Amino acid sequence: MMTSAPKVTWTKVTPAPDPTHGSPIPRSSHGLSIVQNGTRLILLGGEHVARTPIDVSNSHWAADLMDDGKWQWRLLSPAATGPTDRIAHAQAVHKDSFVYIFGGRAGITMQEKAMSDLWKLDVSAAPGTETWSQVEATNEGPEARSFHRMICIGDFLYMFGGCTPTGRENDLWRFDVLAKKWENLGRSALLRGRGGPNLVPLASGSLMGVVAGFAGEETADGHAFHIANKKWENSGLELEGMRPRSVCVAASFPSVGKSIVFGGEVDPSDRGHMGAGGFENDIVILDEATGKYETTIAGGTSSDWPATRGWSDASSCDNGKGLGQVFVFGGLSGDDKNPTRLDDLWILQVEK
Repeated sequence: MMTSAPKVTWTKVTPAPDPTHGSPIPRSSHGLSIVQNGTRLILLGGEHVARTPIDVSNSHWAADLMDDGKWQWRLLSPAATGPTDRIAHAQAVHKDSFVYIFGGRAGITMQEKAMSDLWKLDVSAAPGTETWSQVEATNEGPEARSFHRMICIGDFLYMFGGCTPTGRENDLWRFDVLAKKWENLGRSALLRGRGGPNLVPLASGSLMGVVAGFAGEETADGHAFHIANKKWENSGLELEGMRPRSVCVAASFPSVGKSIVFGGEVDPSDRGHMGAGGFENDIVILDEATGKYETTIAGGTSSDWPATRGWSDASSCDNGKGLGQVFVFGGLSGDDKNPTRLDDLWILQVEK
């Protein structure tokens, strides 16, 4: 049966600078979250120079949707008791009012200064009142790691894979934000350990799919996990036709019936993390119910389409009526001779 691609429209947004502190510097390997019914963006961490975390005095930002419909940047003052500098952490939103981050690293190599701490940023009140607190789990949790992925479904954070000091992982963990307890949900029997995967809610949150990532090479495989049964599915996701990739961004829209993957690295750099590989700016369309690959919308080259990129981050919202939005900030572009970190903000509208 033929399926139709959704209508997609990109809009570039240039928030007004913070009157005192200006705007965020270009970065990659950061985290981005949309909260408060699509009216506040939270940008955390990342690197402006390869492998070097941006100092917390300039790494934490909010963008507020103002009464006139325009956005404005606002520096989030670092709390003395807040998280330390980091790149490649995982970030997810609970109840539209709490941003959680887990792990990341501060060292030059994958083996150095990996973290396993969990933090919560309370954004439930008015802009400018955000507060950090460290979340202490009641039991032992995942090994320290970076370049993993985390999403929130209900009252649980789900976290997959990433790079630990001993290698790439294919494990799935769940954190109960109410009981403050970790649960190891086991390893995928079908996927190699990987960094930079996508973790995509499917079937209105009853399934969760791991899609692509870097496992020594770019991949185009996937595996679904059944939330209620807490079991990996017996077979992999049907992704034939999707170009292998990693460090891309993804979103799901139940009311549209589609999930999307945007861009990412499609060819690794010869210089590793110090360079820039080959990137895409296409939009991969998946069936939201099953995660099955449907089609790819080729990326544009004009000013109304984002440049190719990887190592970016994004956050999304669904209005429940056949319209979704994906907010994308920054990332790495260019090539090995001229790696370029970005500071642009885009909104992708996805319609039935």
